[in-house]
Amino acid sequence: MLHHPLSLLSLPEVSDLLRDGFNETIARELYAQGEEVVVWVMLQLAVLAQPKGNQSYEVSPSTLSGAIPVYQKEPSKKRCRKPGARPGHSGSHRPPPEKITRKESLRLTCCPDCGGSLRPRNHARKRYIEDIPEKNTPEIIEHLIYPSYCPRCKKLVEPVIADAMPGAIIGHRTVVFTAFLHYFIGVPILKIISIFSVLFYFKLTSGGLIDLWHRLGKLFYPWYEQIAESAKNSSVLHADETGWRVNGKTCWMWCFTNPDTTYYVIDKSRGSPVVKRFFKQVFKGILITDFWGAYNVVVCAGKQRCLVHLLRDLKYVTKKYKNGNKDQDKNKDNDWDIFSKRLKRILRDAIRLCGKRSNLKTEVLERLRNGIERRLTLLLQGQWKTPTQLV
Repeated sequence: MLHHPLSLLSLPEVSDLLRDGFNETIARELYAQGEEVVVWVMLQLAVLAQPKGNQSYEVSPSTLSGAIPVYQKEPSKKRCRKPGARPGHSGSHRPPPEKITRKESLRLTCCPDCGGSLRPRNHARKRYIEDIPEKNTPEIIEHLIYPSYCPRCKKLVEPVIADAMPGAIIGHRTVVFTAFLHYFIGVPILKIISIFSVLFYFKLTSGGLIDLWHRLGKLFYPWYEQIAESAKNSSVLHADETGWRVNGKTCWMWCFTNPDTTYYVIDKSRGSPVVKRFFKQVFKGILITDFWGAYNVVVCAGKQRCLVHLLRDLKYVTKKYKNGNKDQDKNKDNDWDIFSKRLKRILRDAIRLCGKRSNLKTEVLERLRNGIERRLTLLLQGQWKTPTQLV
C-alpha cells in the first residue's frame, strides 16, 4: 500500500519504486488517485527512459536507421591536472624557416588611430608567414620537337622529353602526387579528382589516372625486383602475413622486411607456395617469423621465432595445462610450471639485454650473452619427470 501520494515522490524514489516494487496493486492505486497522478508518473517514466549523460539525440522520421546511435557514451571525466606544460617549461613553437622566398617591408604613413604624422624608427620586428602559393593553376608546356636525320643509323632521331612518361600528356609531378594520395594515404579516386579540380583547376578522369598508375607501376617494377633481391641477400629478415582485400575478396599481403629493406607480396594464398616462390634458393641469413607452418619449408642458415608469440604461447599452454589438471595438488610443483617460468625469465632477460646493448662495452655484452645461452642450454638439457605433459 502507498502511504503518500505519488505526486510527492522525487524522481529517484519513483525510479526505485518502479524498478523494485512496481506491481499490479500499485498500478491500480495509481489509477485510483486520478488522471493527473497517472500523467505525472508517465512523464517521469519518459525522463527515466532518456539516455544518460549530457548528450541527447533526437530521431526524426527522416533519420536513416544507420545514423541512429546504438548507445550513447557516458560523459568523460574532466582532467584533474590543468592542461598545458608545467610552469617554467620552455614554450613550443614552429622553427623559423631556413629559406625566405620573398621579403616585404611594411611602414605606416600615418597613425591608424588618430591619423597624425609618425616618426619612423630604424629597427624592425620580424614575422614569418608560411603559406601555399596563391596561384595553383596547372603549368602547360608546349614542346617543339625537331627531328634530325642520322646518316649512320639511317633514321630520324628526336630528343627525349624528361617531363612525362612516353605517350603521356600528364607530367611526372601530377602522376606521382596522385599515386601517393591513392596508394599511400588511401584517398579514393573520385576525391582525388575533386581535389585537383577545386585546388589546382586541373581536370582529371578515373580512367586516365588508372592508366597513368599502370604505366608508373611498369616503370617501378625493376626497382621492385631489386628490393626483393636485396631482401633475399640480407643477413636478417623478418617475415609475416596479414589479410588484404582485393576487389572485395580476401587475399594475403606478405611482408619481408629488415631495417633497410621492405618487400611486399599480395597473393590469394596463405600457404607455403608463396614462400617457395620468394625463397627460390637457400636463404643464407636468419629468418625471424611466428609459428605459422608455411615458413617451415624455408631452408636457411638459421631460424628465430618471434619472442612475443613465444611468450604468448607459453601463457596459453599454461592456462590450458592448468584447466586440464584441476584435480592436481596445487601445492605440488609440476614440470611445466618450472620450465615455463625459467624460460620466460631467460627470454625477458634477453630482451632487456638487447635494449641495453648500445650502452654496453663489447666484452660486457659478450659475457652477458654467453650467460643467457648457458642458462638456456641447461634448461633444455634438464631431466624432467613428466616430459610428455609439456606437449
